[in-house]
Amino acid sequence: MSEKRLTLLLHPVRREIYRMICEKPGTYFLEIASELATPPGTLSWHLRTLQKSGLIGSFKYGGKLVYFPKVLRGEEAEKAFFTLRSGTAKKIFLYIVNNPGCHQREIAKNLKVHHDTVRWHIGRMVETGLVDSKRDGRRVHYYLGETGRKLLEGSLNVISDSFVLFLMDKLTERCQNPEIIGKSSDKVSIRLDCPDLQEDCTLVIKLDKWEFTDVGDGSEKGIDENNV
Repeated sequence: MSEKRLTLLLHPVRREIYRMICEKPGTYFLEIASELATPPGTLSWHLRTLQKSGLIGSFKYGGKLVYFPKVLRGEEAEKAFFTLRSGTAKKIFLYIVNNPGCHQREIAKNLKVHHDTVRWHIGRMVETGLVDSKRDGRRVHYYLGETGRKLLEGSLNVISDSFVLFLMDKLTERCQNPEIIGKSSDKVSIRLDCPDLQEDCTLVIKLDKWEFTDVGDGSEKGIDENNV
């Protein structure tokens, strides 16, 4: 099959890129290139194709260009997930969850984190709705925000019917004759008609439950704590 005929998600590399963007909230360019061992030039081309098709979008956040699947979670949710990729941010967020009404100095003291770092992370959490703030005199108190509540209850990272319908419409536009062969709240499998290949292609997207079991020291790949 010629490259021209490998439209949209029939191309195996493009399919893997899209799958990764769906399954890993807050995915950025170098992470995709590293995990999929894709040359930067090739990756840029595939990402442009996916964006042009309307399957993915992107935004600049925290100094990085972040990619996200359209309709699946939404831009604000993607920003929230990206914010919490830092181990330090996770610890601060969980402290606020477990100590509603806490303030910056209290958080810094109990977590043994510099107050400037706490202020920087909380600023991003308030921006994304993970955390709400309420001023009382000279002191600002922090509480779980609406986005944070949705994240904890698990409603931000699910395979919705609207996402599946959107995806099927996009694939049908490209004459890939998609067929849903399995769907649950965290997984969808779609068969794609590949007439020029020996067998049909299958797109499988499986979302992991977002958990806070691995709260590290903030040195996760892609997080530069020196900037905070």
